[in-house]
Amino acid sequence: MDAPAAVVVGSADCMSAQVLADLGLVADGATPGTGTPHPDAPETGRVPDDFLPVSVVVCAPGGTLHDSSGTWVALTASRLEGDLDPLVAALRRPSAPRGGTCSSAAVTEPSLWLVDALGRAIRPAWPTDRCGTPDPAVTRALDALEETGREQYPVRLVVPTATTPAG
Repeated sequence: MDAPAAVVVGSADCMSAQVLADLGLVADGATPGTGTPHPDAPETGRVPDDFLPVSVVVCAPGGTLHDSSGTWVALTASRLEGDLDPLVAALRRPSAPRGGTCSSAAVTEPSLWLVDALGRAIRPAWPTDRCGTPDPAVTRALDALEETGREQYPVRLVVPTATTPAG
């Protein structure tokens, strides 16, 4: 069965609760500790035939960040550009039917946004093999692109800075 088409939204947002949950950075439905609300991200879906991306935003776990509040689990958002045709072709491939003997090692792929010339974005579904492992053709296509920007964002405070009691 063909996946439904991905929904086009106003912009890519790596800090939406759905993306953070997909990456295992926050529990499902939990709010990141940044204090800034983020709109819900649409479900992933098939790349629509009439959507013409000019860049990709890759959201991935990004280690830790340190500030005056303490140590945070971080997310890295990378912008990639170049020839997106191989990536779009790889994302349009169907996932293989599940089944057979598979290893128990779970692989979490980064969360992707394809962005068009107007800044609108979709969350494409990442095709998988029969074991649910991300299709390596997508990874190869991503690796062929050039990183043009990178941002790190604090997601969840894990080690608060010790404070001295007043008085």
